[in-house]
Amino acid sequence: MNKQHFSERLLPAIIWSGILLWLVLSPGNKLPDVPKVPGMDKIGHFGLFAGLLFFWNRVWNHSQKPFSKKIFITNYLVLGIIFAILVEWLQLLAPHRTFDLWDIAANLLGSAVGTICFYILYKKKSKLV
Repeated sequence: MNKQHFSERLLPAIIWSGILLWLVLSPGNKLPDVPKVPGMDKIGHFGLFAGLLFFWNRVWNHSQKPFSKKIFITNYLVLGIIFAILVEWLQLLAPHRTFDLWDIAANLLGSAVGTICFYILYKKKSKLV
């Protein structure tokens, strides 16, 4: 892996993953106060997982020439589905956190949207991917 690949692709994915893990696994009473807007938690889960899949697809699919649908689908299945459910189960271990099926739904929907956004931008040969 060259230095440019690390700084442009891998580092943002690692940072995003770290932020996501910190936010979903921190004790609930230690999180920053946010406005009490109905559904804000689900919007947060959606956005975190959309970004997660988008950034990791940038890492994994950049090295694939031509584009590999098999790797693309595997990324979604492993990271998008398994990780979305796993982090919710891990919240049971964090103080003041709960397991919520609606959070899993938001995680899965965000994962799908992040994956689809990457795919669309990839096909359009966007500089973002």
